[in-house]
Amino acid sequence: MPTPKDMQTILDEIVRRLNEQGRRLRMLEERSRAIEAKLGSSEDLILRNAEGARQKSGDFEKTIKEMDARIMKAENDIGKIVRDIGRTAKKTELMELESTLNLFNPLKSSFVTREDVERMMKEKAEERS
Repeated sequence: MPTPKDMQTILDEIVRRLNEQGRRLRMLEERSRAIEAKLGSSEDLILRNAEGARQKSGDFEKTIKEMDARIMKAENDIGKIVRDIGRTAKKTELMELESTLNLFNPLKSSFVTREDVERMMKEKAEERS
């Protein structure tokens, strides 16, 4: 049987190992709490980011719908403009109209009055006789 001194040494060694194991256990518990705290803050950050992403996605979708509506309106307006251009007069038609108007313009054209024609006819008749 071990002597009391050996027993005391064994008990001291057991107490020392238990204290060391207790210290290691407390360190692991502290690390575990620190990891849980980091994990909790990471989860909060992920949830906030996910909510922000959902909101931005909704904003992008709204912007895309608005742009789509604006593009459709622009396409309709361009179609109207093309139809209106098709109905306008061409340059050659305007030039023909201008020449016709110039032909009948009293300021640029010289018209003969009835008296002038009668006088000219009388002069021609006198020349022949």
